[in-house]
Amino acid sequence: MKRKDLSYLQKSLSKKPYSKKFILLDENTYKYCLPILIENVEQLYGAEILEIESGENSKSLSIVENLCQAMIESSADKESILISLGGGVITDIGGFVSSVFKRGIQHFAVPTTLLAMVDASIGGKTGVNIGEIKNQIGTFNTNTITCINFEFLNSLNKRQVLNGAAEMIKISLLDETLGNKITNDKPWNNKKQGFDYDLIEKCILLKEKIVKGDRFETGNRKILNFGHSLAHAFESVALLKKIDLLHGEAVASGIYYAIKLSETKLSFPKDKAKKINSYLKDNYSIIDIQENIDLVINYLNADKKNINNEYRFILLEDIGKPHINITITQDELFNLKLIDNH
Repeated sequence: MKRKDLSYLQKSLSKKPYSKKFILLDENTYKYCLPILIENVEQLYGAEILEIESGENSKSLSIVENLCQAMIESSADKESILISLGGGVITDIGGFVSSVFKRGIQHFAVPTTLLAMVDASIGGKTGVNIGEIKNQIGTFNTNTITCINFEFLNSLNKRQVLNGAAEMIKISLLDETLGNKITNDKPWNNKKQGFDYDLIEKCILLKEKIVKGDRFETGNRKILNFGHSLAHAFESVALLKKIDLLHGEAVASGIYYAIKLSETKLSFPKDKAKKINSYLKDNYSIIDIQENIDLVINYLNADKKNINNEYRFILLEDIGKPHINITITQDELFNLKLIDNH
């Protein structure tokens, strides 16, 4: 599959005379990424800018309403187009707005962070938070096309790179070949002082393949939620307590505990578990689940993967062998520890 880049966006905009063009962004992508986008896509000269504040707090229904109101005031109609230029929050909310405005307008996601490139912008899933509870309202926006330009990665600091790398670890562990490679390689190439674009590309292609086989997440696509049940709970706790926590940092902790549960529930190999979790502890500050266990369980109760009030996790029998809908009890969560049990 040929990756769609900004030249594809330019050609697409040239072929169809959209009535209105909107670019959704935040203060960071306005400064660092908008000039690159306009330079490469001249069809966006004169497009109207919709700017929101960066951060998870912008994933709210009030922001959705404000964006829709702004588009109405600009005489947007069914033939309008929305381009989301940013990270996971921007592509999430832009995908949601475009899927519900006038019952759906064309949406192009232009991810500017590593996390958005390898995960958030792929597959059409959108999400809006209710208070501090993650992604309680969302859609599958099948009218989304993703265009990736690796040049945007040059604006990221190391924390943002590690933020995206956590999603690369998640995706890679779902595939035997990539999973055995990920703890030895990193998304950045120290020898070349740049990014390992080949590794990034492989993660993108793997997610696209999984999504293509199950667009509406009724079966195998659920494996992409590996590590995310606890990650979303950790993020909700952080939002409640106003703790600075990025999505990928929460995912790294979610993977850490999912590997521990995989050992006890599915006999995941101990040597591989030790290697993966050592890698995670070396690169991330793993959250102590017991510190806010009651809040974590409270937020897990709202997890959309639950069925009949049972916690359903995605766990691994081995690298490349995920299992969906593994039931986890509260007692098993209370027994999870941050310290290694090897």
